[in-house]
Amino acid sequence: MENQLSEAAVQAQQAAGSFGLSAGDKLTLWIGIGIYMIVLIGIGMWSSRRVKGMNDFLVAGRRLPLWMSTATLLATWFGAGSSMGVAATVYAEGIGGVLADPFGASASLIISGIFIVGMLRRLKCLTVTDIVERKYGKWAGVYTSLWMIPVYIGWLGAQLLGMGTILHVLTGMSILHGTLIGAVVVLVYTFAGGMWAVTLTDVVQVSLIVIGLFLIVPGALGQAGGWDAVAARLSSDDLSLWIHTQAGAAPTTTDWVYYIGSWIIMGLGCTIGQDLIQRSLASRNEKIAASSAVISGFFYAAIGLVPITIGFTARYVLAAHGVTAEAMGGDIENQVLPRMAIIILGNMHPLILTVFLAALISAIMSSADSSLLAGSSLLCNNVIGSIWPRLSDQRLLWFTRVTTVLLTIIALYLATNVESIYKLMINSWASQLVVVFLPVITALYVPKASKNAAWATMAVSTGVWIAYTFVNSCGTGLSFTELMNSDEFDRALTCGAVYGFAAGIVAFLCSYLGERIPHWMLDQHDEDEE
Repeated sequence: MENQLSEAAVQAQQAAGSFGLSAGDKLTLWIGIGIYMIVLIGIGMWSSRRVKGMNDFLVAGRRLPLWMSTATLLATWFGAGSSMGVAATVYAEGIGGVLADPFGASASLIISGIFIVGMLRRLKCLTVTDIVERKYGKWAGVYTSLWMIPVYIGWLGAQLLGMGTILHVLTGMSILHGTLIGAVVVLVYTFAGGMWAVTLTDVVQVSLIVIGLFLIVPGALGQAGGWDAVAARLSSDDLSLWIHTQAGAAPTTTDWVYYIGSWIIMGLGCTIGQDLIQRSLASRNEKIAASSAVISGFFYAAIGLVPITIGFTARYVLAAHGVTAEAMGGDIENQVLPRMAIIILGNMHPLILTVFLAALISAIMSSADSSLLAGSSLLCNNVIGSIWPRLSDQRLLWFTRVTTVLLTIIALYLATNVESIYKLMINSWASQLVVVFLPVITALYVPKASKNAAWATMAVSTGVWIAYTFVNSCGTGLSFTELMNSDEFDRALTCGAVYGFAAGIVAFLCSYLGERIPHWMLDQHDEDEE
């Protein structure tokens, strides 16, 4: 039996990895992708000549027009999690498994465009936590920045894992080696050109993303028998955005909390994401900042349906070609999208496959460079720059570039210890909702909010979140790698984020009202005496 399984695995791997291309066509494929990588690095080196200080490195001199600001936002949002991760999760769980992205993520862009980014652009902030520092003091800005940095380390790790998976599927090299190669390329052009390099490469990348993904859908639907045939084989749970329970059981409290968390971790948490804010702050004016976020949100919602469609069709196309977890001898979750590309586009002209693979790599790189730049910006501008305010602009720029290397190393460690691109990406955003969202919103919309109210909010929300996650995920006897990949940790982190967020709201209201009610009463008393 083991020999038969081994033979099936070998045949499936050969079928999936052969591309249906001749040696010459394969050479064309790799030359095309190699040229693309070199062009990206070249853009970074060329962009470095425009970087004169932190303002250029972090927000591209605040000169982005509407079309460029929209393109870079869309490319940033559409990364490995949104393409490979969504397709893989839909393939395994149905549409209910991707509530956070693309649905919550699309809403976050629109909400942020309407309520947040225009105000921050008007205030000429460099990072999202600048407003926290201005309102609540230096150490509040440092605290929120320190909690945002892990968000972008985790997100970068998800992108690097996606890159390693693609190179593994295409070449047979280990995922670790593929991840290292992707990390080096992203690091080089981000290190050199900062926001200018990221923006210019995003404009190229978003074009290839749209072209590449739309190329694969007709072929995938055709091989699956058309959308009507695919839909006929899907269950109601596959297409439902409502709570999923086993055997039709009534949802428990935990099910409800997890469902709410699936929406708000990205739906609200991403509204104040540094990657989003950084592009908006780089816009020419506040109107462009707001419009680009709203426009990109609607575009993202539409484009996000493409990997969902690919995930559903992959259930039948991959199985028909013998590409299953059993036949491959392991889990193929992250490999759904690249293997679909190989099957659908492999027999076409090699340039078509090259365009799609370049698009997939583009989607990953556009998010990887954004997360790397966001994390290094927060660490240097809002932590190092706040603690040592006398640092020169050039010295701070040097620190920012050095931290891009350090953050990449940490992200590589995460990427090699977490199996799911989608889970790594989604779980990374929890601290942003719990710790940062309320201080930023109150700083913008509650003029009388005090430092005491802000610190009470952050302390309570952080404490509740960490305590719930620790109690409900630890003591299992699992190793770090096993814990990070377990459903128990995913649910504990998500539910804990909801409880922490709710506790933060209560803490702010108690502190704010506790301070303001006496003032209102005393003010009224004084007026009566007069």
